[in-house]
Amino acid sequence: MKFQFLGTAAAEGIPGLFCNCPTCQRTRAAGGKNFRSRAQAIINEDLLLDFGPDTYMHVCRFGLDLSKIRHLLITHAHDDHLTPTELAYRINGYAYLTGDKENDDSDFPQLEMYISEQSLSFVPENLQKIEPLRIHTVKAFEPFSAGNYTVTPYTAMHAPGYGALFYSISDGEKTVLYAHDTGLFPADTVAYLKQTEQRFDMVSLDCTGMKNPCGDHHMGIENAARMKALLTEIGCAGENTRWFVNHFSHNGECTHDEFVPLAAEYGFEVSYDGLTLEI
Repeated sequence: MKFQFLGTAAAEGIPGLFCNCPTCQRTRAAGGKNFRSRAQAIINEDLLLDFGPDTYMHVCRFGLDLSKIRHLLITHAHDDHLTPTELAYRINGYAYLTGDKENDDSDFPQLEMYISEQSLSFVPENLQKIEPLRIHTVKAFEPFSAGNYTVTPYTAMHAPGYGALFYSISDGEKTVLYAHDTGLFPADTVAYLKQTEQRFDMVSLDCTGMKNPCGDHHMGIENAARMKALLTEIGCAGENTRWFVNHFSHNGECTHDEFVPLAAEYGFEVSYDGLTLEI
């Protein structure tokens, strides 16, 4: 399984869009991996995790071909994770997915989008009817097939009223857990993980606060470490599991370069925009 972090920041990006705090100043001076766009990831060439405002930039920067995307998992409808107006550019006239301008919508391969019912309610009704887009409402703890993948949604501790989820994705050989945006995992998620004996080859955990706690609906490095210990204790991870922290805010008061050694003390690798893994 190929996994790529496309964006690794929280809503305002790093440096923050309008921000001139010391962390953002250090980020601008350091450049490179310290710059972070809004969180998004891709598995192989056909499954996309979230569809936020930096998607077009990711296409250009990383050479993505979104005509190959068949499955789109949405964690929740906050606008750094879902920018639904951009989906309209997939219709015939804006996009020719077969390379033939004469083809109508019926010739387009479907894009299957998976989202909670609560988050879907924040998507304008006209955008829910875009062709060729097929929307599936999904629920926590009800696994489903997305092409060759088995996807399991989990309840996130985030955004009350949005039905926020995070996901594990398995291709039958490898399984990854992409746990953003969430604070400490809710009790029902932990109970389900114990019951089903999930096993993850790679885990990416929310660490929005970096060295700071960041409230109940995100995590910092200490709470991410608590989740790492818990997942290991209940058998969801082993000695070969790769652990990443992801989804960072400048409120965490660290640049990428500054955070790498701190995260390593807790056994984590630090994601950055464009990082590509073979799981």
